[in-house]
Amino acid sequence: MNRRLLFAGILVVLVVADWLSDGVGPRLVFGTASLEVRTAPEGAAVLVNGEGAGRTPLVVSDVRPGPVVVRLEHPYHPPELRRLTLGRGERRNVEVAFAPASGSLEIVTNPRGAAVSVNGEPLADLTPVRVDGIATGPYEVVVSLHGRQTKSATVEVFPGAEAERTFELERVPMGRLSVQTVPGNAAVTLVGAAVEYRPGVELPAGDYRVRVSAPGYGPLERTVDIRQGPNVVDVTLARVFGPLRVSIRPSGARVRVSYRDVDGPRTVAYEDGMELPAGAFSVRATAMGHRNLERNLTMDGDGVALSLAMQRFEVTPGQRFRDRLRSGGEGPELVVVAAGTFRMGREDGAFNEGPAREVRVTQPFAIGVYEATVADFRRQYPWPGEPGLPVRNVSLRDVQGYLAFLSGETGYRYRLPTEAEWEYAARAGAAEDFYFGDDVGGICRHGNVGDLAMQERFRQYDAVGCNDGFVRVAPVGSFAPNAFGLHDVFGNVEEWVADCWHPSYAGAPGDARQWTEGCYSSRVVRGGAFDSPPGDLRASARNMGSAPTDSRGFRVVREL
Repeated sequence: MNRRLLFAGILVVLVVADWLSDGVGPRLVFGTASLEVRTAPEGAAVLVNGEGAGRTPLVVSDVRPGPVVVRLEHPYHPPELRRLTLGRGERRNVEVAFAPASGSLEIVTNPRGAAVSVNGEPLADLTPVRVDGIATGPYEVVVSLHGRQTKSATVEVFPGAEAERTFELERVPMGRLSVQTVPGNAAVTLVGAAVEYRPGVELPAGDYRVRVSAPGYGPLERTVDIRQGPNVVDVTLARVFGPLRVSIRPSGARVRVSYRDVDGPRTVAYEDGMELPAGAFSVRATAMGHRNLERNLTMDGDGVALSLAMQRFEVTPGQRFRDRLRSGGEGPELVVVAAGTFRMGREDGAFNEGPAREVRVTQPFAIGVYEATVADFRRQYPWPGEPGLPVRNVSLRDVQGYLAFLSGETGYRYRLPTEAEWEYAARAGAAEDFYFGDDVGGICRHGNVGDLAMQERFRQYDAVGCNDGFVRVAPVGSFAPNAFGLHDVFGNVEEWVADCWHPSYAGAPGDARQWTEGCYSSRVVRGGAFDSPPGDLRASARNMGSAPTDSRGFRVVREL
């Protein structure tokens, strides 16, 4: 009997305990429900009615129906609470996106001044550095300082808290690297290193990838073991060449090739299949009556083949015209000058007029019938003087501003004539000192020069033995033109041209392009002025200038 009572008492205790602990009994009586819990981000701890259930994503079965409190805790976000009422056999989805949270991150190093990257992104400041308002979460922090160990660590940022991390950066053995190259002008790069190469650069001991390159040579990369102390590495590059083949129309075009050689830039005549060093080069073609053609290319070991067709000019020599300006009115009057050849300079002239040479003017151009006038110039600048007089006291900067104005107003390129173009146009096919012959005594019908009228006023001047009727500057077009239709190529005002001053024609180009090599402050001026003596009036006579004067102007060229 006592055993039965004891068994019954134990059974009652177990039933009560099961009921109070929400065990099997209540579930048999009331049934169960379930929860599927998902969070963004995942990994949140889930507590159901205060009891831990696991981490998201999670399915919680055997939840007692009725009121349920679900608490979600994530280390990088404030906790979230959800109150639910579940029915018998119900399955409920709970989806929670945690609110964004932030904290601060402070990185300190000893010594200070280290570079810091956070999750691979470099920070702008060096240590000590503090980042406020950074999103919570784990961060991979790497600190580096030249000559010190590079260190890294994962640092966690929690909501509203400051995460601080201090790194002790110990010294590392250092070596000095010098790379001796052939050729000597080769560029040396430390691939992936934090410092740029310079001879004797200090580097922490270890392996480095070194890249050496130079125009016309094959690049070379090698791994260098840097040890403590001096490290000298010798690198010899192999030259790389490729063949150049050019087919061109017209077949008689002159082709020049420019490239950089070991001893500097070179320009040579094209030869079929010529070998060029690897690297940048250019091909320039000229042909009488065709537009100049230029291509910038890169040579490699496979070579380059070009097929070029030059565009022919369709022009009428001697045609006169004016370009309309967008702002109203017209530009200077121009005349078309055909392509051709002429002998530039003078064998028995001044030193700066030689050596005389044949020049090919391969492209026609339009040049001002008259010297630029005050009226022309006033379209761009307010300028004193009578409208029909040539503009004077103009600097090269003033001139370039006016030419840019004309180019913008018309859509065509306006510029100064090159020195070869000027002499070609001034001679107008003549080989003598003047386009009308060698007798300077007849010049007073063709230009306003230093003559007897001027000598009466200024007796110290060397004068031509004729009278042109003007003491100083004359209105443009007051004298007879040359065979190309140009007025005042001799006298009135001397004219700026595009070329730099050179003391002779040694090394000058054989065509009419601008000669700028070795250019300093002085430019060439041509044609003489109203006060010029006979020797300064010849077609081959040259002078130099660097500043505006009362007897200096210019004439425009417009490219066709």
